[in-house]
Amino acid sequence: HALSGQKSFYGRAEGIFYGKYQYNDQNSAAQNSYMLANFRAGIKGEKWFAEGWLRNAFDKNYVPIALPYGFAPSGFIGEPGAPRTFGITAGFYF
Repeated sequence: HALSGQKSFYGRAEGIFYGKYQYNDQNSAAQNSYMLANFRAGIKGEKWFAEGWLRNAFDKNYVPIALPYGFAPSGFIGEPGAPRTFGITAGFYF
């Protein structure tokens, strides 16, 4: 049976720290330093695995990069970082 045999459980936690980032050469705007926390836990068999994961666990708001843009109210345009996301991943080994 494909799901029988020895199984192992695992977990992983990681913290990623980013230092302050200046958006322009004049250092007039910046993203302050921040930390993201990610978690993963699962079960693994001989030929399969299933796991749940959580990224940006504390839903930190951040803008990893911004560029000067004169028409924006702040003078910069940027893309916000990914919000808290979660999911399940499963698969088989061949």
